[in-house]
Formats: sequence, C-alpha cells, structure tokens
Amino acid sequence: MDDKLSGAVEVLIAQLNDQMKQVADTKSTINALLRSMGKDPMFQDVTPEQASATIRPDLFYGKPLATAVQEYLKRRNQACSAEDILRGLEQGGFDFRSVAWREDDRLRSLAISLSKNSVTFHRLPNGTFGLLSWYPDIEKSESPNNKKRPQRHAQRRGKQAKGSAVEGTKPEQEGQ
Repeated sequence: MDDKLSGAVEVLIAQLNDQMKQVADTKSTINALLRSMGKDPMFQDVTPEQASATIRPDLFYGKPLATAVQEYLKRRNQACSAEDILRGLEQGGFDFRSVAWREDDRLRSLAISLSKNSVTFHRLPNGTFGLLSWYPDIEKSESPNNKKRPQRHAQRRGKQAKGSAVEGTKPEQEGQ
C-alpha cells in the first residue's frame, strides 16, 4: 500500500514542479514586459523552485555510488538530470570522499560514471539518466556507450597475416 501511495506522491510532486516552472516562466515574461516599458522588474527571483520528497540526511551514507543512484532514481520514479541526482545524493549524505572526487568536478564525474555503467543506467537522448530496467525495448547495442569500435588488424613484424599473399603468386622456394 505504501508503494502505491509513494508513487502517487511522486506524480503529484512532478505536477507541482511543472506548475512551479510555469509560475517562474510567467514571472520572467512579466519582468521582460516591464523592462520593455522602461520599468523595473517586479520579481527578483524567477528561478523555479523544485519540490521534492524529503530525503533523510543519512539515506545514502556508506553506500556505493551505483546503489545510491539506483535508490535515488527509484524514489523519483523517473529519469533525472545529473544535476538532480547530484543534489539528491548530497541531501542524502552520500560520502563523496569514498569516490575521491574533487568538489568542483562532482557533476562531471557523476555524469561520466553513470554513462560508463551502461549495465545499470541508461542515458536518454535528452541527457537525463534512468535505470536500464525501465526501458526493456532498448537494445544494449543501441546505447551510445556500447558502440563497437573498429578493430584494427595488427600484424607482427616479419610475419604475414593469413590470406594476405597476392593471389596467383607462389611463395619463394627455399634454396633457390
């Protein structure tokens, strides 16, 4: 029962976030119109607030990165940007010292780590990350992380690769 209610709460939070973004857009439009009229903007803060379910401050403490991100995405029940995931991990007390990331490189390092872990995570074309299990119709070969690299045929020095002799010529005979 709690899982069903949690899902409903997440849906409502997503709707609330959309509404808050619309309010911020309206404030920006009003400010732009006032500026075009030569007046001062009416609203100082036009960045949309983000409503989110409360995350315990120790929820991700002591957990491996992939586990913490999986739990965060499951709580949100939707694909999220690397910025949102990072913010959630920070709120949940994830210990970034365990992954030895510099504070100013955390976002970049997180995005790289999620992109490399294509067994668990999937990067969507819009740049957000979701759990691969949410997208059963996505073939692993479609993932940008799983593109096959062209193989190079290396030859050892002094040895000829199989089938590389020119057709119609005979190998030189010894002793001639």
